[in-house]
Amino acid sequence: MSTEQTFYSDGKGVRITATRAIFESTTYSMANITSVTRSQEPAKRTPGILVAIVGIVFLAVGISAGAWLAITGVIILAVGILLAYAAKARYHLKITSASGESTPVSSEDEKYIEKIVVAINEAMIRRG
Repeated sequence: MSTEQTFYSDGKGVRITATRAIFESTTYSMANITSVTRSQEPAKRTPGILVAIVGIVFLAVGISAGAWLAITGVIILAVGILLAYAAKARYHLKITSASGESTPVSSEDEKYIEKIVVAINEAMIRRG
């Protein structure tokens, strides 16, 4: 069993030590990591907005054509709004090394990615 200090470890295959950053089956040597950053990919709300627009069209046509079409429009509009609201941003961990930039971890949980960034920075500082 290794006695080296672990800065971060979770049940998802991520472990940060003073000498290595392990992401499931990929291992990076801390000596080769030059920088670590977090990036954000905005939430994809377009599908929900498009569904909501279809719901508005059904509702508008249904007001003059019939109640069932209007009710269907309200339901489609509600589904579209829920889809747009439920869309989440994705956060990516970016590691730069001598071999280039890679993105070993992505998540909708910003704090999870931030914990890994802090742990890698701490390991880099402690390593000297």
